[in-house]
Amino acid sequence: MSQKDGERRRPRLDEEALTAWTELVDEDDLVDTALSGDFVGAEISLVAVRQSRVEGAAFTGARLIRAAFVDCVIIDSEWSGATLEDCRFERVEFRRCRMSGVQAHGSRFADVALLDCKADEGNFRMTSWERGELRDSHLVDSDFYGARMPGSRLHGCDLTNVDLSKCDLSGSRLQGSCLDGIRGGEGLRGVTVGSDQLIPTALAVFGALGISVDDEVPS
Repeated sequence: MSQKDGERRRPRLDEEALTAWTELVDEDDLVDTALSGDFVGAEISLVAVRQSRVEGAAFTGARLIRAAFVDCVIIDSEWSGATLEDCRFERVEFRRCRMSGVQAHGSRFADVALLDCKADEGNFRMTSWERGELRDSHLVDSDFYGARMPGSRLHGCDLTNVDLSKCDLSGSRLQGSCLDGIRGGEGLRGVTVGSDQLIPTALAVFGALGISVDDEVPS
């Protein structure tokens, strides 16, 4: 069956072929692993993790430089305060991960999903997304300034006070997400929202255009 146009491609991995692994060092190329372990505060460069499951791993405050994760599921893992410097994620699902304050500025995400994740105050400035899916995730106060996210799906997310300034969300769908206090309303150009989201959407767009609402008629 052919892939539907615009549909996110799922990770391709063989769960029965995975080998348990607990180490990750510079220039590692891991394939078919079940990766776990404590990488808190580590600085790791040029690693590739492919066709793998990452579960219960701790990357708190870690710095990953030019890392690549391809065909991976990342489950119940801790990424809070991690720095993802020039990293690439392709066909990756983050499930129930804690990513508060993650610094992903400029990284690339293709066919990536954040499912039931906590990524408040995340820095996603200038990131690029292809067929992105953010579902049932907490993204309060996150920064998507200048991100390229056309055709993304942001369903059931808390986007309170998220900065969408200069963001490209054309063709994206935001139904079921909280849009209260959205900054950079011009980033909502070309999106689809539900009827219950009209007021916060209008307020964000009015703010971006400098439109004031005042019922008082001057004398």
